[in-house]
Amino acid sequence: MISTTRATTSFNEVLGRVKAAGLLKKKPSFYVIRLAVISVLAAGLWTLGGFIGFLTNQHGAWIVAAFGVAGLLGVLSAQYGFIAHEAAHRQIFRNNKANDWLGLVLANLFAGLSYGFWLRKHNKHHLRPNQIGEDPDIAIRVLSFTPESRDSKKGIERWFSNRQGYLFPFLLLFTGFDLLLDSMGNLRRTDRSLKIRLLEFSLMIVRQTAPYVVMALMFGWLWAIALWFFMMMVFGFFMGAAFAPNHKGMPLVAKDTKLDFFSRQVLTSRNIKGSWLKDNLMGGLNYQVEHHLFPSMARPNLAKAHVIVAKFCEEKGVTLVEMNLLASYKAIMQYLSKVGLSNNADPFVCPMIAELRPRS
Repeated sequence: MISTTRATTSFNEVLGRVKAAGLLKKKPSFYVIRLAVISVLAAGLWTLGGFIGFLTNQHGAWIVAAFGVAGLLGVLSAQYGFIAHEAAHRQIFRNNKANDWLGLVLANLFAGLSYGFWLRKHNKHHLRPNQIGEDPDIAIRVLSFTPESRDSKKGIERWFSNRQGYLFPFLLLFTGFDLLLDSMGNLRRTDRSLKIRLLEFSLMIVRQTAPYVVMALMFGWLWAIALWFFMMMVFGFFMGAAFAPNHKGMPLVAKDTKLDFFSRQVLTSRNIKGSWLKDNLMGGLNYQVEHHLFPSMARPNLAKAHVIVAKFCEEKGVTLVEMNLLASYKAIMQYLSKVGLSNNADPFVCPMIAELRPRS
């Protein structure tokens, strides 16, 4: 086990390098410009949708184009969700209240999910990523990350867990519905003010019903249902596909294991090799190691921080996992298949053990 003194020194050292490079400064202009661009694109798509609705009334084949527009609107909803995620991490403004209000509006009104639910769930994840019994991101209804979790499931959840490896891409399509159910359930929590819960509920209702009403006026209520479901499926797939590569299939940490902050964040996280497209479409989540080490760091600085962190890990002999996007999905599906098809009810040997052996 790495000693506390050494571990603390490691994180402080890499933090010092990042601070010296000026990478902890906020960049609100980046987010203002990004929100403006996303909003202009969304407005353009709704305008295009209206035109397609007119054409569909003349010739029904145009409905195919309407599904294309609905899918793109789902992608843009995910982009609003990513910025809400960054607001929750205090990445945008120095003022915490400003971050929270922006995050609440973007999450509830533009992504259709509860900001309070996300904040609570995601903070727990960051505190103990991939720790059994502690990280909510590995306690998923139809996915199992250990044989014990698989064996505890019954009925349809067990059926999916047994086949989870090859069903994983299909299951991502339902991420949006799962998040919506959890968001609604979170509104019952009495540890939050009634005023905020009512505000969140109202904004979510507007977000989920307004698109349906508009699409019903354009295409009729039956097609509107289909288009709303398709938009939600694309939104959920995009969100799930961006978040899943970060930790799924990486080493799990036993419930009673004590780890220092640096080791916990680096060894349980996976980076995806960056590019201009991935940096934009994945909301900076492809730099997951850096995001976990410096959760309040603005997205534009993550790529620069990665250079520093990668060099530091190489100097210290610490494994930093980085792979391309398709390889990460392959690794996830292989891991999930191993759990789902395993006949052994004993826990897998935690790969973390090898990483945490004392180093000279």
